[in-house]
Amino acid sequence: PVDIQLHDTYFVVAHFHMVMGSAALFALYAGVYHWFPKMFGRMMNEKLGKLHFWLTFIGIYFVFFPMHYLGFMGVPRRYYAFDQFQFIPQASVNNLNLFISVAAILVGFAQLLFLVNFLWSVFKGPKADRNPWKANTLEWQAPSPPPHGNWGEELPVVYRWPYDYSVPGAAEDFIPQTVPSVSAKPVKSDGDESDSDRGQKT
Repeated sequence: PVDIQLHDTYFVVAHFHMVMGSAALFALYAGVYHWFPKMFGRMMNEKLGKLHFWLTFIGIYFVFFPMHYLGFMGVPRRYYAFDQFQFIPQASVNNLNLFISVAAILVGFAQLLFLVNFLWSVFKGPKADRNPWKANTLEWQAPSPPPHGNWGEELPVVYRWPYDYSVPGAAEDFIPQTVPSVSAKPVKSDGDESDSDRGQKT
């Protein structure tokens, strides 16, 4: 029943771009921020990255959330003017369209922050560690940026699976795949005593 009311309205535009378009966009940005140290051997500016994220995240909601209300009002998509439809409240639609336009322009300017951060960091960003994210997976044990063949003359030896986080008895919260396996001592609770402990106490 909802499809009858919302079919071919701005609700479709809003829902598709907010769910599909924004998800793909943020995935692309996340990939660039994540792999930038490995690709270029430098770190992007964290403050500019956070500012870019929040302006984009909030701005996208400011752009597409009001479009859902345009759809509720019955505003059709693919029309360049709506003033011929008497059932559409023109004042409300015009105000929402103005708000959406301003928000879209601000989101566009926010992308310039990403571009500036990217280009500046390629040449002037701080040097990245081999494994800045404290990751276990094998690619973060290669130099940043990797040389020809990724590993050089000697290939790494893999001792473990790539998800060894929070291992009991380990010194770090993560254990890379290139670290040899060690037998961690079991952690005993206060009430768990061995036979030798009981013998010493008696």
